[in-house]
Amino acid sequence: MLFNSATFLIFLPAVATLYFLLPLFWRRLMLLAASYFFYAWWSIPFSGLLVFSTVLDYTVARVIDESDDAFRRKLALCVSLTGNLGVLALFKYADFFSNSAYSVLGVRPWPELDLILPLGISFYTFQTMSYTIDVYRGHLAARKSLVDVALYVSFFPQLVAGPIIRADNLIPQLREEHRPNWPLIRAGIALMVWGLAKKTLIADSMAPTVNEAYLAPELLSGFALLTATYAFALQIYCDFSGYSDIAIGAALVLGVKLPANFRSPYLSCSIREFWRRWHISLSTWLRDYLYIPLGGSRDGPTRTQINLMITMLLGGLWHGAGWNWVIWGGLQGGLMSIERWLGVSEAPPKKRGRQILRWFVTFHLVCFSWIFFRSSDLEQATEIVMRIVTLAPGDVWNPLLPIAGILLLLAAEISRGRERFVRRLQASPVLAFWTGILGSAFFLLLWRGVRSAEFLYFQF
Repeated sequence: MLFNSATFLIFLPAVATLYFLLPLFWRRLMLLAASYFFYAWWSIPFSGLLVFSTVLDYTVARVIDESDDAFRRKLALCVSLTGNLGVLALFKYADFFSNSAYSVLGVRPWPELDLILPLGISFYTFQTMSYTIDVYRGHLAARKSLVDVALYVSFFPQLVAGPIIRADNLIPQLREEHRPNWPLIRAGIALMVWGLAKKTLIADSMAPTVNEAYLAPELLSGFALLTATYAFALQIYCDFSGYSDIAIGAALVLGVKLPANFRSPYLSCSIREFWRRWHISLSTWLRDYLYIPLGGSRDGPTRTQINLMITMLLGGLWHGAGWNWVIWGGLQGGLMSIERWLGVSEAPPKKRGRQILRWFVTFHLVCFSWIFFRSSDLEQATEIVMRIVTLAPGDVWNPLLPIAGILLLLAAEISRGRERFVRRLQASPVLAFWTGILGSAFFLLLWRGVRSAEFLYFQF
């Protein structure tokens, strides 16, 4: 089920009404059923993968928690990691590895499977793995209730595209007997309206420009491709952060507080700062479950750079099964390594001139890396970069809309427009009511007769 659909405008109020009317035991079962219904709206058969991940990690966590034998605990953890990563590798990476082997060796280790990528598999796989690892580390006691774990894995607001939540944050909230909290509900409505506006009015309006550029880049001038790069920077941020706003807002309606996933990333003055502001739940997951276990920054600068590169390369591969995503991750790791080597502080400079210069450089480095992220393969990314660098001739279009969109977004971020909007609606029941009603009516008119555009991160 899509957030940007008329179905969801009916689904959420119905779930929220039942949630607050039912006693705690039944409301949790209802919320679990609603979450599976939400996912099954896309595919009933693939809902079985959710069940598999849930039962696997519930069982493994219980074994780890109840065992004093170190070997048995490690074996159980290996079973969890193998099962979760095995399913992810089968559906997401099997063809990538097979094609890569064929391009190098001329032989396929297995035939192409051409499997459909299950919706949100990368997100809920990382979420279930974090639960098992936390139990293994002793940071969390295994839950005895299967409903606790199942609801944690499948909670519908953040199920298919995050934020990736830790069990110690979400499970206790889902066990509370929430009553209607009208300030939270109004804040949730404000966030959902803001997120839907970013998705439908900005991200979707950039999509035609981006799609045309990446459909036939050889026909476009270098300047047109540069414009499309700005358009994609705007599209991916408003699309993904819009989804996160809606997810956080929908959870707030139910009284559940999810952590922020974005904090004005395009205002960053370094790549390291960017990754503390962009897709925060993934970057902290990679830090806590990959970078630090590899050694982090404990073993000297050389080992730190290696650990950083491994983390970001795998982070790129997490996003997609292609060498362009691996290069994208490598660019992020390489740029952060260069910053460390140059002694670039993560904090913005105090002098305004230096701050603006570092912001300008950081923003364009991020935009440059988006070319590899959006391209269909490494060859296309290389072609686009070369045409931009050489200012190649070709078709040109008006750059006004993408550039105006970027400036409007930066103005909204600098003025903290999102926070002001939420506070305004949170303080005014009448304004929140009419914003919800008129917003719903507007989006229904916008979607009438039009197939809702999926969120970009659904493909990951």
